[in-house]
Amino acid sequence: TILRGLELLKAQFPTAPDSSGHHLFISAFMLSSKVICNDMYSNKLWSIVMQGMFQLWEINQMEREMCQYLEWELNVEHGPDDIK
Repeated sequence: TILRGLELLKAQFPTAPDSSGHHLFISAFMLSSKVICNDMYSNKLWSIVMQGMFQLWEINQMEREMCQYLEWELNVEHGPDDIK
């Protein structure tokens, strides 16, 4: 799910700079966790889990931007042919 989200994002924005790859991965990981798991971390808990790497407002912003980039399509439908 994480990699699929990043793949969709890269397809939509092929010329996006790679300088914020860790931001993309973390926000994709957080969103995937929230979509897949019923028992999810709040963004405040994510800031603790990340040991202060990002402040709460940054996490909120990364999550909001990732949702906007994915056009709020957070569920990925795929069949056996999509798995590589």
